[in-house]
Amino acid sequence: MKYIAYGSNMVRKQMSLRCPEAKLIGTGHIHGARLEFYLHATVQKTGDELDWVPAALWEISEQDERNLDSYEGFPKYYGKEEWPVTMNDGTEVRGMIYLMKQFRNLPPTNLYFNSITDAYRELGLEEEIPLVLEPALERSRSRRNDT
Repeated sequence: MKYIAYGSNMVRKQMSLRCPEAKLIGTGHIHGARLEFYLHATVQKTGDELDWVPAALWEISEQDERNLDSYEGFPKYYGKEEWPVTMNDGTEVRGMIYLMKQFRNLPPTNLYFNSITDAYRELGLEEEIPLVLEPALERSRSRRNDT
């Protein structure tokens, strides 16, 4: 099964612990969506093709999916859908993605945010840190201040 990761599951070391059979296929982008933090990461559709979220595409086994379901708090905290991701070579692949269902108006912890930042660097997505990650962090901080 193809699995689209956009948050802490982009981190290879963490995925090797959670999903020992997972194989990284490559990286790409989810178009028409924006990364958001409500303590943890999620993506939300915007309908604007100029919005995008970097993603890692994994091949996972059924056991890996069960492991992720448990880690992600499926079906209460995160739900699952099938979405397209445009790979860096231009091909479009459909895969399973977790989407948050219970929102907390809190920014991510420094440890969590830094792990995703490190994953972006490791996956060659460093240019997207100021374009995607940092604005998502600022929006989460603004939401917290608005409440």
